Amino acid sequence: MKIYFVRHGKTQWNLEKRLQGQKGDSPLLPESYEAIARVSEKLSQMVRFDKVISSPQARAVTTAELLTDLPVHKDPRLSEWNFGQLEGQLVADALLKYPEEMYASRNELQNFDGRHFGAETVEQVLNRFDSLALDLRNDEAENILLVGHGASGTAGMRHLAGFPLWELRAAGGLANNSVTVLEAKDKGFQITHWNQEL
Repeated sequence: MKIYFVRHGKTQWNLEKRLQGQKGDSPLLPESYEAIARVSEKLSQMVRFDKVISSPQARAVTTAELLTDLPVHKDPRLSEWNFGQLEGQLVADALLKYPEEMYASRNELQNFDGRHFGAETVEQVLNRFDSLALDLRNDEAENILLVGHGASGTAGMRHLAGFPLWELRAAGGLANNSVTVLEAKDKGFQITHWNQEL
């Protein structure tokens, strides 16, 4: 089994450098549609998907629907990291209010604790991906397309590949429209492609 994880297309809030999280869902930029079409064409030359699963958030669902003609199954376990009261705020403003927490969220997840502003814990996010992976392993599909987000997807994919907490952000965050491929190995997964632009 192979998992192909694609981060959604770039949105207005991505452009404005705002925290979207779970409650914010700004529209895809016009140029994102062209980028998604390119990714769709390249993927169709590489693989035939058996199943498509997306975060239920509109920016991910729209991306998933543009990437393939298959029905899109929505799964909340692929949702973006819930950043609580910071969602909708500029990243620069969040950094001023919570410099240690924001630094940790992007560099040292083992030190991240955003519960005082209502954010999900690292454990909660990783548990979502563990649960999803368990279901996928019990599925007969061989090639699965997952469409999700930057913060949760970066941590979740590297976690499934066996990286420890302090290395989940070591390779940086996933870019919009990037493709990451995980291949099932024994009881875990191995990353064969990371953050690739097609």
